[in-house]
Parts: sequence; structure tokens; C-alpha cells
Amino acid sequence: MESSKGETYMLLRNNQESQRLDDQHQYMRAMCHGHLFHPSIPINQLDAVADVATGTGVWLQQLSHHFALSRPAEQKDSALVGFDISAQQFPPAESIPPHVNLVVHDMVETFPVEYHEKFDMVNVRLVSYAIKAAHLDKVVRNVIQLLRPGGYLQWQETDASDSWAHPETATATSCVNYVIAEKMDRGLLPGIAGPLVKSIVSIPATLADGQKNPISWSEDLMRLIHLETVSTLNHPSPVVEAGKKAAVMSAATALLMARISRKSTELEILAETGNEEDGLRQEIESMNEILEAVRSHENTHSSWDFDLTWIVARKAIGTNVTEGWMSIKKPNL
Repeated sequence: MESSKGETYMLLRNNQESQRLDDQHQYMRAMCHGHLFHPSIPINQLDAVADVATGTGVWLQQLSHHFALSRPAEQKDSALVGFDISAQQFPPAESIPPHVNLVVHDMVETFPVEYHEKFDMVNVRLVSYAIKAAHLDKVVRNVIQLLRPGGYLQWQETDASDSWAHPETATATSCVNYVIAEKMDRGLLPGIAGPLVKSIVSIPATLADGQKNPISWSEDLMRLIHLETVSTLNHPSPVVEAGKKAAVMSAATALLMARISRKSTELEILAETGNEEDGLRQEIESMNEILEAVRSHENTHSSWDFDLTWIVARKAIGTNVTEGWMSIKKPNL
């Protein structure tokens, strides 16, 4: 993500990266047992869906196809909107399915008012390498603002800190450490899952006088209804087992190259001013050696696994009706 406040996104935007993102989507879907959205989210209630940080729009395109096959005729025309800070990886207009609209927008900024409370579900995936730590709460609020009362938020994340090699190798450890260091240098969180869950459930609901929220015992705006760690380790899908080498290594090499590129630019600037730093040159050489090792050693490739955090939360509904079960928690209702 190239935020309006400066470069943050760690990866490139080109045809090769677009293909990697599409492959990554297929792999993540296999990890989630073929689900585009969690089974706890009722498909018959999804008349409008948003995908934030949509990239190539592959998730929305497959959702459009899924709706066409699985929903009655009157629900086949759902409004599907994808948001991304850049249109560089959007597919050609002629290949975008009907009812799918791709919009350029920076999620750090408030979404246009015409999208507020428009969507029954908002999907967000893998923005850990795009959101600065200082912007996380703001992004969460902006995303939740898109949801109608009772709408569902699905958010999936994995980080370098969620991956590991077994047996542990010096190459694997160094690769992970360099990627985490680069994230922190850019103001990103070393691991987003914990702070993300905390941010989602800590926003207070603002309900009209006399109204209650029947989907939550608390006064929070969002109720966490599903939190799961999905791991490639011992996953039953042969697609996951066969593909984890490519999934982990393609991401690892792309992220490591991002740090090499930035540090190389720093070295060039220092050299022009006559202040070249030996330590920086040595770090770049070390990273290039690790990159070559990651690319060339089959045993290193096949020993990696990683975890995916799968979050589902539902937005508060204001109602004057008191559910019977609420008296258990709040007898005065």
C-alpha cells in the first residue's frame, strides 16, 4: 500500500506479483477448506459485499461465480465492491464479472459516505504488510463503518512471525528476522493478529436511547463470533501440503527482496555523499546470500509451515426488543 502519508506496502505491483497474489488466494482458500467466507456467515443475507485491499479482485470474482451457482435468481445480482489504494493490479475491465465494481481508495482514509453502512459483509485479507501500527485502529474503524447493523466482518492475516521451519535452520531464522526488521523499519507491526482482534472488539457501540444490542452481552460495536488459527502443519488437504513450499517461499523471497532494494537505495545515497557505510554493505551481502539460499535449497523450502488467523465478527444491531436470554446477563433489562 502506498499510503497518502508515504510508502508502506512492502511488495511490488506488476504482472508477476499479480500472479503470485492469485496463486496465494487459491492456496488460502484450500487452507480454509474451500470456503470463500466462513460457514457462520449466512449466504442468504449477503446482498452487498465489500473486499478491502482487493488487489487483483480474485476473491470478489470467485464470490460472484459462487453466488451465481448457489443463490436463487432474485439474489444473483448482489453488489460486490472491491477497494484498493492502487488500480495497477485490477484486471482488464472486460474480464470483470457483472455486479463487481473495483474502486481506488486508501483504507487509511475514511470511505466516501455513499459506502457507509452499505454492506452485509466486508472481507479483508493480508494487510499486515500495508498498515502502519499507528494506523491500525483508524483502518479498523473505517472498515467497520462500511458494515450495516448486523453485518459481518471477515479478516484473515498471517505474518512472518507466524511461519517456522522444522528443523530450524540458520537460513530460515535469518530470513524471518530480516522481514520482521523491515516491517518495523517501515512502522508496521511485527505481528498483527493480537492487536487486530483487540482493536475490533474495543470500539464502543453508540445506540439510541432505550435500544439494546441483541447480538452481544457487551456495549461493544463488534461481537467476535469466530476466532481460529488454521495451520499448514498436518493440514488434511493435499493441495495445502503440496503447495506450502511455493506459498511460503514466494512470499519470503518477495519480502526479503523488498528490504534488499530499500537498503541498496540507502547505500547508493550514502555513496554519492561520500558516507558509505561498511555495515550496510555487509547487511546487503548477507541478505543476498540468504535470498540465494532460500531459492536454491530444496530441503529448506519443504521444511516451512505457517499459521493463518481467521477472524469473524458481527456489528451491533440497535433494537427496542429485549431478547429473553438477555435477562440472564442483565436482569434489569
